[in-house]
Order: sequence, then C-alpha cells, then structure tokens
Amino acid sequence: MRLGLYIVASIVLMAMVGVFIYTFNPNEYSHNFFGMYITLPVAIWIIMPMFVLMVASLIHMMFYGTKNFFKFKRWEKDSNSLNNALYWSLLNEPKPHRYNLPKLKETASLLQVSSIKVNGTVDGVSEKLQSALNIISEIDKGECVDFKEKKLAHILSSKNPLVIKNHMNYLNKDEKFPEEVLQFKDKYSQEVFDKALNIFVEKATFLKARRYTKTFNRESFMRLVGRVTRDDNLGLTQPILNEFINDLHPALKCSDFLLIANITKKQFSPDENLKLFKSYNKEYKKAQTAYLYLLFDYEMIEKAGEYLNEHDADEFIRFRALYDLKKEHTKYKITDLMNIKHICNDD
Repeated sequence: MRLGLYIVASIVLMAMVGVFIYTFNPNEYSHNFFGMYITLPVAIWIIMPMFVLMVASLIHMMFYGTKNFFKFKRWEKDSNSLNNALYWSLLNEPKPHRYNLPKLKETASLLQVSSIKVNGTVDGVSEKLQSALNIISEIDKGECVDFKEKKLAHILSSKNPLVIKNHMNYLNKDEKFPEEVLQFKDKYSQEVFDKALNIFVEKATFLKARRYTKTFNRESFMRLVGRVTRDDNLGLTQPILNEFINDLHPALKCSDFLLIANITKKQFSPDENLKLFKSYNKEYKKAQTAYLYLLFDYEMIEKAGEYLNEHDADEFIRFRALYDLKKEHTKYKITDLMNIKHICNDD
C-alpha cells in the first residue's frame, strides 16, 4: 500500500469512528497523567489508540520501506556491475568488479578472469551487451571496426583476440595499414606485425623499405632481396644494402650473403660488387664465403689463391679443391663445378 493512501484512509477511518462515538456520547472524560488532569471528549479518547497505531504502523512501514529501498539499490548497483562484467568478458578484456550481495559475488566474480564466446544470436539483452555482440559479429564477418569511434582504442589491449582479428581485417582491406603497423610497431601484437611485414615486403621497393630497416628481420629482408631481378632492381643501391646489412648482420647466415652476392652481381659492376663484398668480408665473418665465391665467379683466380693462402688449410676446403682444378682446367666456371645452395654449411 502507498504510504499517502494509508495515511488518508487511516484519518478517514478515525474521523468516522470519532463522529460515530460522538453521536452516542458527546460527553467529556478526564484522566490524571502524572498529576495532570487532561479532559477530552470521549470520542477523542476512543480514536487516540487508533492514532498511535497509525503512527506506529507508519514508522514500521517507513523503516522497512527504507530498508527495502537500499536493498533494491544494492541489487540495482550489482546488476549494473554484472552487466559491465559481462560486457568486458564478451570483449575478451575481463575486469574486476565489486558486488554488494554475497550470493552474487560468489558466482559473478568468476567473470573478472573469464572471456565469453557467444555461439549464435541472442535477443533481449541490454543495449550495452548488444553493442558488444555487434562488434564481435562485425569482426567475425571480416569487417573493420573503428575502436576509436567506440571509445575502446585505449582500453582493449593489443593482445586481445578481437583486436588482433580486427587488425587482420584491416590488413586484408586497407593497403596503407601494413605500413602504419611498421611505423608504430609497439601498438600491435607480434602476430599482426609479422603479417603486416610480410604484406609490405611483397610490394615494397628498397627505397620505401629503407625507412624500416630496424623493423625488418632476416626472413623478410631475404624475401625482399629475392624479388630483385635483372629487369627490376626495386631501387637497390649499395648504400641502402649497407644499411640493411648493418642492422641485420647478426642474424644473416653464410648462405644469405652468398645469395645477396649472386643477386648483386647482376646489378652492380664487377669492380663495385667486389669492393662491396671485400668490405663485408672484413666486417662480417659470414660474408667471407660470398667474397671468395665472387673472386672465382669473376675469374680472379690469383686473388682467390692469395685469399686462400691467408687462411688456414682446413678452411674453404671446397674452394681449395676448385682452385687446384682451375689452375689446370681454366675453362671450368664455378657454377659448373659447385652448386651455390651447397657451398655454405649454416648448421
């Protein structure tokens, strides 16, 4: 019952009883209260207990009404907390939430370390949960979601599976996005960065790739080098090559330097190429085989012999055998006697 209606009904009832009693007995009655005589009509004395009962009832109802009000507020607050917890768990970014009701806390606290995967469609959920479901649905369809627009860009971590999948969607649809990933590597997961680098390498020239020498790894650099042809050098120059090798030389193998030498000999003159690899030979031990290979390939047998004499007899065994053969049979070329793929032992 509403409090106002109860008060009105009680007053009306007391008035009716008072009038009814007064019509039968309009006399007054006096009573001694601690030495004080109080004189009131009999009707008033009759309805006085009713008034006290009404006040007591009001106090009782107000007390439990207030208690239920705060209990409802706790339920409402916990309901919002549960809604938020479900929202972040749907977005694979679970967060801790506080609950007032012990029973709810016993179960809902699990959401702060859980991610929820929804199979199928769900109806009748809150607007906030529906927004999370819409984001998931769009990403699963291969669409790109702008997390900045949804005010989630600085909340969802780069390792979040939804964020990774969304970045993959951008990589598949936006031609400029791979380069953006290379520019801001720390903002993206390793998985996204690796794919962006692979996409970039498939189309980039050395002039463009030069900006990102420190983000390249051995595999991506060798794939870029492998795209160089006699007809298209992709803008490869000695200074650019030096920058890449200077940054990547700890990871490069003997076979990598050999492959680079086999490609650069089609792009640079013999003098330029020999000078280049002579400098690599001095700086990087793994480039020695490539330099020796070029000496033989350019038929500079005497210099190759001098180079071999400068090293121990147990080094470059295959080249020593080739050197002895070349002194007697000058018509043979290194490519006739040695497979470039098997020259190096990178194990």
